[in-house]
Amino acid sequence: MMAQVMTVPMMETITMSKIDIDYSEAFHFPQGLAGFSDARKYGFIYEGEGDIICIQSMDQPEAAFLITPWNEERLGSVPSLSPDSQSCIGADSDSPIMWMLVLNPFADKQWVTANLKAPIALNIEARLGLQCIRQEPDLDIRYQWMPQPQPE
Repeated sequence: MMAQVMTVPMMETITMSKIDIDYSEAFHFPQGLAGFSDARKYGFIYEGEGDIICIQSMDQPEAAFLITPWNEERLGSVPSLSPDSQSCIGADSDSPIMWMLVLNPFADKQWVTANLKAPIALNIEARLGLQCIRQEPDLDIRYQWMPQPQPE
C-alpha cells in the first residue's frame, strides 16, 4: 500500500548520505513525533520488500524511525482515534486510517522491539500523520516484535 518514494530533490538522511526525494510525497505530522516536535515533514523510504519502512525527517536529519504496520492477528484491533486526533489528520469516523508501530532495533540485543504505547495513525489520502500516546497502563513500549536480524 505504501508508494515507493523518492525522485528529484535531495534530502540528507541520518547517516548524512543524500537521497532523492519527491517533496509532494511527504507526510506532514502537525505535532511532530516523540522527541522531535519540530520535525514535521517526513519522507518514507521503502526498499520494495518486507514490511518495514524508514521514515526520515526532511526538517531534522537525525529524526529517522523504522515503522511497520499494526498486526491485528498479534495485537488485536487497531486503536481508535478521538475526534480531536481525527481532526488533526484531516480524518472523520469513516476515513481509512493506516496504523503503524515504531520499531526499536537498539533496545534489546535479541529482539527488535515495538512501541505499543505510541503507534502512528496515517491518513494516506491527506498525507497526514499523528503519533498517538495511548493511556492504557499495560501497554508495552518494548514489545518483542521480531528477532534481531543476523549477519549473513
